[in-house]
Amino acid sequence: MTFSGRSTALFLVGTAAAAVLAVAGLAPIGRQDKAQPATVRVYLSTDCPVAAKYTPRIQALAREFEPKGARFEALFPNALETAEGVARYAKERDYHFNVSLDVGAKQAKADGITMIPTVVILDQQGRMVYRGPIDDNKTDENVTEQYARDVLRKLLEEKDAVFTEVPVELGCMLMPGDEAARSAPITYAEHVAPILYKHCTPCHRPGEVAPFSLTSYDEAKKWAPMIAWATETNRMPPWKATAGYNSFHDENRLTDDQIRTLKEWSASGAPRGDAKKEPAPPTFPEGWLLGKPNVILKADKPFKLDAEGRDVYRNFVFKTDFKETKWVRAIDVRPGNRKVVHHVIAFLDEQGRALPLEEKENDGQPGYTTFGGVGFAPSGSLGGWAPGLRPRLSPEGTAFELKPGTTVVLQVHYHKSGKPEEDQTELALYFADEPPQRALRLAWIANPLFRIPPGEKDHLVTARFPVPADVTAYAAMPHMHLLGKEMKAWVEKPDGSTIPLVWVKDWEFNWQFIYAFKEPLKIPRGSTIRVEARYDNSTDNPNNPNNPPKPVTWGEQTTDEMMLLIVPFTIDNERLPTR
Repeated sequence: MTFSGRSTALFLVGTAAAAVLAVAGLAPIGRQDKAQPATVRVYLSTDCPVAAKYTPRIQALAREFEPKGARFEALFPNALETAEGVARYAKERDYHFNVSLDVGAKQAKADGITMIPTVVILDQQGRMVYRGPIDDNKTDENVTEQYARDVLRKLLEEKDAVFTEVPVELGCMLMPGDEAARSAPITYAEHVAPILYKHCTPCHRPGEVAPFSLTSYDEAKKWAPMIAWATETNRMPPWKATAGYNSFHDENRLTDDQIRTLKEWSASGAPRGDAKKEPAPPTFPEGWLLGKPNVILKADKPFKLDAEGRDVYRNFVFKTDFKETKWVRAIDVRPGNRKVVHHVIAFLDEQGRALPLEEKENDGQPGYTTFGGVGFAPSGSLGGWAPGLRPRLSPEGTAFELKPGTTVVLQVHYHKSGKPEEDQTELALYFADEPPQRALRLAWIANPLFRIPPGEKDHLVTARFPVPADVTAYAAMPHMHLLGKEMKAWVEKPDGSTIPLVWVKDWEFNWQFIYAFKEPLKIPRGSTIRVEARYDNSTDNPNNPNNPPKPVTWGEQTTDEMMLLIVPFTIDNERLPTR
C-alpha cells in the first residue's frame, strides 16, 4: 500500500489519521498494479484554493470508482509542503486513499503537470490515457463535462481509451521551488517585498481570507510563478475599478512597472538579494480599528457552512431596541472565520420584513439564505466590508439614520473551503455624539425592465437618475449577477460636462466593492446620473447558470439578473434639527 520515489513519501492506512512516513526509494511513485483497471493520480497543494474547492468532487470520484477496482493517490509537488501538513490536509478532507509528497516535483514533471489541481489517469498497463481537470467548471452546479468520470467509466467497461488531454485553465501553477535562483538585478529584498507587503500581505497572512501567506521570502519564492501570472492577468489584487476613472480610498492596484517587476523577478529565479535590506514585515492592529464600538451585533450561535456547492449569501437578522434615533458614523466587521467570509453588507429594514423570512427558512440555523439581495427592497444600508478595506468615520457632520425599532440585516457572502466550516461574524456600530447636520442617504439607481435574450454576448442595459437638488456623493457600488460583464456610471451636468463615478470593465460577482470616493463629488441640481451595464448570456460565459442559455429578467435568484448602482449622498442645503 505504500509508495514513494527517491524522496520521502507519506501514506495513509485506513484513515488519514494513521499517517506515517515511508522509507524513501522503495518503489516508483504511483506504480501501476496490473490487477487494477485504472490508477487515478491527483496533483494537489495544501494551500491552493481551487484544489480545496474540488475536495467533495475528489471524494465522490473515489467513492464511485474505488469499489470497482480503481486505485486513487494524491501527490503534493509544490515547495514548502511538509509531511505533517499533507497528513493534516488529508485528514480534514477525509481522504482515505494514499497521499504523498513529491519533493522536487519529480513525478509531476514526468507527468507533464503545469497546474494544480490536475488529474492523471493510467490504464491497466500503466499507460497515461488522460491528463487534465476533473471537470469543466470550478463551481459544481455549472459543470457540463465530467472529463475524469467519463474516462474512468470507459476503462472500467474494458473499452480502449485513446489518450486525451484537456488544458487546465483554472488553478494554481506548479511551484516546485527546487531550482537555484539565478542572479538578477531585481530582488525580493529591494524590489518585491515592498510591493507584496503593501498590496498582498494584508489578506495573504495567517488567519486572513487569502488561502496562503506572503509574509516571508520563502513563501513569496514558492508562489513567484503564480504571483507573476495572477498580476499580469489582472486577477490580483482583486480591484475592479478602472484606473483613471475617478479615484478611491483603499485603491489596491499595481502599476505596469510593478507588474513587470514581479514577472521579471519570477522569470529570473526569484532571487532574495541581501536579506539585510528587506523591509520589516508589516504589523496589523488587533481588535476594533476605530476603538470601542457603541454596539456589537452577532448571531446567537455559529452558522454552519457545508463543504461543497455554490457560494452562500446568508442574512443575519438583528432587531434593535433603541428608544431613540441613533446616527451611525461608521461600521466595522470582525469575521469569525476569515477563510470563508468573502464580504459583508449591512442593510436596514424599517418594515420588519426580514424576521418573517428567517422564520420561514426554519433550518435550525441563524438567518436566512438569498442570492444577491436580501429578499425585499431594504430601507437603506450602513455600508459594507471586504478584505483590505479599512473602516472610516463618515465625513464630519454626516451620518446614517438608524430609527427606533429598525432591524439590521447583516448579509455575509461565504465561499466554501472544501470542508465543513463555522462562522460567527460580528458587526460593530459607531454612533455620532450628536445629530449630524445632514443625513446620509442612498440613491438606488436601477432598471428592472430588461430582458436579456439567450445567446447575446454583449447585451446593453441603461438607467438614468435625475438629480433633483444639489447633492454630495461619497461612493458607488455596482451590482449585477452572473451574466454581468461591465458597468459604467457617470454624471452629466446641466452645462454638458461630465463627472466619472465608477467603471468596472471586468465584472466578477464574487468581488463586489463599495468604491469610496477619495474626494466627495459635488453634483448640481438638474444633473443626470447615467449607468450602462453589459451582459453575456451566451455559452461562452462560464458563469452562466443556465445551460442552454434562456431569456433572463430582473430577480433575486441565481438564474435571474440585476442592474443596480447604489450611491450614498447628502443633500447640500439640509440642516437637521439639533437636540
